[in-house]
This record gives sequence, C-alpha cells and structure tokens, in this order.
Amino acid sequence: MTIAAGFLCSDGIVLCADTQETVIGYTKNNTEKIRVWQDMGLNIAITGAGNAELIETIGGLIQSDLAGNYFKSGRGYDPRSVRERIQRIVLESFERFVVPYANFPAEDRPFFELLIVVHIRSEIWHYQCLFKVSGTTIREIEWGYDCIGTGLIMAKSLSERFFSPGMELDELVLAVCYIMFQTKKWVDGCGGNTDLIISSPGKHFFGGIASCDIELLERQFEASDSVNSLLLNLLNPNRDDKRIELLISHAKGFRQVATKALYPEGSRLLETLKKLAPSKPTHIPTPSDSQTSTD
Repeated sequence: MTIAAGFLCSDGIVLCADTQETVIGYTKNNTEKIRVWQDMGLNIAITGAGNAELIETIGGLIQSDLAGNYFKSGRGYDPRSVRERIQRIVLESFERFVVPYANFPAEDRPFFELLIVVHIRSEIWHYQCLFKVSGTTIREIEWGYDCIGTGLIMAKSLSERFFSPGMELDELVLAVCYIMFQTKKWVDGCGGNTDLIISSPGKHFFGGIASCDIELLERQFEASDSVNSLLLNLLNPNRDDKRIELLISHAKGFRQVATKALYPEGSRLLETLKKLAPSKPTHIPTPSDSQTSTD
C-alpha cells in the first residue's frame, strides 16, 4: 500500500513516495521505495506500487538494461530509445511474472505500476523524461503529473489545488512535500517518511532531500492552523480591518518561527532550495498590472 507521484514543472521533475510498507492484518514497517542509480551522466530513479518484490525485480532489470546499453552506445541514448528499452523490459516481465497467474483470482495476481525518471547529461544528450508504466503500457508524462498507489485519489485531489505545471522547481518541492504530508495523514496504508528525488538538467541537479529535513517541514505544516484560517477571515464581511491585521501579524510571526526552525546556519534544505531557485525573480502580479493608460 503506497502513495507515489511524479510531477513535471517548468524546470524539472520531482519524484516522491512514502516509506510505509504494509502487510494487511500483520505488520507495517518503513522501507525505501525509490531506486536510484547514477553514473557518468546517466541518472535513473524508479518507484512503484503493487507487489514489492515484483517492483524491485523489474526496477532492477530496467536499471541494468539502461545502464549497460548506455555505456555500450557511447552515452548516446536519445529519448525514444529510452522509452523503447523500458517498454521491452516491461513486456518481457509481464509475460514472465504476471501472465502465469492469469487464472488466479484478481486479488492473488501480481500487480505493479511504476514511475520512472531518466535524466541524461552527456556530451551528446542533455534531457530528462518522466514515464508511467501500468500493465504492459508505458506513457511519457510530458505535462503535469500522475500518482499511483492506494493514496492516489487524495493525492490527485490535493495536486489539483496545489500544483501547477508553470510553477518553479523550488516552489514545487515544497508543494509536493505538503501533498505527501496530507495524503499520509488521511489515507489508511500510506505513511512513514517521504522520499523525494529532484531532477533538473538545466540546473545541473539530480538528488534528493533528506527525510529528516522533510520531517521538519511536516512539523511546520502541522503547526500552520493559525495561517490556514486567514483566507476564511479575509472573505468574512463580519471581520473588521483590525481583526484582519491581527491575523496577518500572526501569519508573519509564523513565517519567522518556521524560517528559524527550517533554515538554521548550514541547513542542507536551505542550500538545496537555493540551488533550485529561479534564475530570475518571480514576478507577482498586482492589480496595477491589469490597468491600462488612457493618455
């Protein structure tokens, strides 16, 4: 039982998964669900939902095939070749590991879905791809996001509210952490830590954020109730300006406390977010932007 998701924004990809592994009626424990491989400009991250051993096996086959042929080809993979190689491994794996169970009841058949990030930066190619594998099909996610696992309904609902394909990568990282926090909180079978991988060829970055840093973020999400009420009060005609100014003051105070807790001197999270910052300051529209001169 899992929640995993992949998001594609203007300057990168974020892949995430929870760490709770549940054997229904028996146990639950924490385990890493994102397989990562990096060498000589080839970066691969794979996560999945379904049968854990099957996901690990197929993920290993995909990684071995892409890595082995990457070096044989002189690091000359093009995006189409990457997709074709993954498709071949998936078809062979389905025939080998799933088809023999075709006559079993649905709940006893092996099942898997995968999200795969391939990030290549070599002398020949410089690109990244996000793929979703379901059954025998593979689809490249060229815009937006997708989710897999038992938490997908909640995660998709939250993503519609907090995600936009046009957002910057540093903003996306925080949004994804929040989406995962809420999904783990409210969906049975999802939980543990959040594992997160960030890919951005333009920023020369492929790496993750430590789970302990994400835990710090989640503590601030949990403590943000005083800020969450601000919108409702702004729209309430029974709230005077003095009340609104007090709430805004509380929000500023929350920001100061949260910033101090999240970004002390030497903070790894702060350094990562700085690396992902947009090259140009983000413009925030104001009412005057829409006004036109009558001169």
